[in-house]
Amino acid sequence: MHVKPSQADPSVYQWDHDHIVYYDGAIKNNKVLLWLTGTGGTTRNVPAEFFKTALNQGYRIVALSFITDPGVSQICIGPKLDVDVNCAAKFRRQRIYGDTSFPDIPDQYQDAIIPRLIKLFKYLSINDPGGQWSQYLNQSTGRPAWSKIAVGGQSQGGGMAEFIAKNASVARVISFSGGWDYSNSRTKQIAGWYSQQFVTPLSNIYAAYHVKEIASQQLAAKCKAMRIPSGNLFVGNQNVSSTNINYSNPYHVESLSNPVYKASWIKMLGSGR
Repeated sequence: MHVKPSQADPSVYQWDHDHIVYYDGAIKNNKVLLWLTGTGGTTRNVPAEFFKTALNQGYRIVALSFITDPGVSQICIGPKLDVDVNCAAKFRRQRIYGDTSFPDIPDQYQDAIIPRLIKLFKYLSINDPGGQWSQYLNQSTGRPAWSKIAVGGQSQGGGMAEFIAKNASVARVISFSGGWDYSNSRTKQIAGWYSQQFVTPLSNIYAAYHVKEIASQQLAAKCKAMRIPSGNLFVGNQNVSSTNINYSNPYHVESLSNPVYKASWIKMLGSGR
């Protein structure tokens, strides 16, 4: 199912690529996997094999369309980061919730991840009543029913998933090479928000990256700062697949795109039922 953000919310006028929804109508009351892509990515290119695995695990999937360009690593760098150690957290808050002022990115409230997700669930509740989509909204607050929603993503999207888990108790976090924000541009010190207490239990936070990707040391430091349990961390070490070999940082997408890691995907996903 394809839904333009502007269909769900007429106030949307930028980054209007389709939201894409996948689900098996025969499975009732299952969890949603909210999928968030990386910098510059859109829902025109989704991780097909990983999505198949998630559907087989019993999930519904919402590949959400949101502004992905520029990314944190393009804005919170150099002098800007040096004068504001919390730059990355402010950036992510605006892109996720749309409730702060961060003029360095074009995101308006209606472009933010959570407002777009809420509008999509409301749209689906009306236009696909058989899907019983209202169960994914808290009927008292109108906010997402996070206990029924796992949040996954790659690169920038993985960092967004982790940031959401800092503020809400989600069913599960599944982060592939998720963002490695800094609080200092010279020392490359990992941003402070990673070491703050998460509302989501750490036992529900999973992460994967490849030992040969360019930022592997930073990703390892970030996971350590988050205190992700060792059993929830998957570090790939297989050779790059032919589909990614021409990328400038080919191993950055390996843990998500290479089916050799399917067993890890299943452990990270758990059951969606």
